[in-house]
Amino acid sequence: MTKPTSKNTLKHRSTWVAAMVACFIFLLMAVKVYEVPAATMTTNLLIVILGLAVIMAIAAIIGRLMLLLRKRKK
Repeated sequence: MTKPTSKNTLKHRSTWVAAMVACFIFLLMAVKVYEVPAATMTTNLLIVILGLAVIMAIAAIIGRLMLLLRKRKK
């Protein structure tokens, strides 16, 4: 496996920055053009973050159970 060069790292970083800027502009457009209330956007963001936290917690619990079962069989 090759080590990523600084040029590749810079390319990935600039792609990520461009994606974040585009996402921000899209959300700003939704607020300004379609008159979506900022409170609704904030509520939806919190719901998504809580959903991701629940999924991560479930994955962590399943991983811990798998580890315990593997240790128990030895």
